[in-house]
Amino acid sequence: MPDPQKVIKDILLDPLEKVLFHAGRGIASAQMELDKNSLATQVLIDNDEDLSRLGIRAPWYHFPETNLELRMALSIHEFVQKKQGKDIATYKIYAAPMNAAYKNSFNYDVAGTSLIRAKIVSIPPPMDVGQT
Repeated sequence: MPDPQKVIKDILLDPLEKVLFHAGRGIASAQMELDKNSLATQVLIDNDEDLSRLGIRAPWYHFPETNLELRMALSIHEFVQKKQGKDIATYKIYAAPMNAAYKNSFNYDVAGTSLIRAKIVSIPPPMDVGQT
């Protein structure tokens, strides 16, 4: 019998915005690591008399575009709060990645998965309005 805590970790039911946020954050962290590597390489070059004299520059890499395609089981949850004596309903979409643990735990038909596509594109930093 599977460990219930492990099953819950594998299923990872989270609000959709949290799933997308962490996907974007992962890409940003990877980009930051690429930048750190390029900076460290340039420091090594600058501190080597022969390499710096030759004008060698460190290569820079970036993700000009990243496409995500996530197969998720989506569910809508209603939350009811009382405000000024009235019931106010709000809704939140929750997502679980489609994997074997989710499929087997809930006998989920994979034909019912939702496909979420997102594109994250590199853009230049905004110009400083104060510059002339």
